[in-house]
Amino acid sequence: MPLNAFEKGKLKIAAHVREELERAAIAFVDIRCQSGGLHTPRDTTRVSVTLAGESKHVDLKAGEVEECESIVVGEVWYKIAGFIEQLK
Repeated sequence: MPLNAFEKGKLKIAAHVREELERAAIAFVDIRCQSGGLHTPRDTTRVSVTLAGESKHVDLKAGEVEECESIVVGEVWYKIAGFIEQLK
């Protein structure tokens, strides 16, 4: 079964976050893109990064994730850049 735009967007975003963390020389344990469930607001994807036992996150709207099906651009790019800056 092929991935839909939302699932592709989550993969692109996770890869982009990994690239930016590595570029900033920030040591991390894992990166997760979660949507649905009890701890994530409706129509929201939570991008979580675990650093030395501490987890930080940024929330993205479902539509923003779908827009990143091919490449991370626009407002999502800026949100992720701000998130990475907070992790430094």
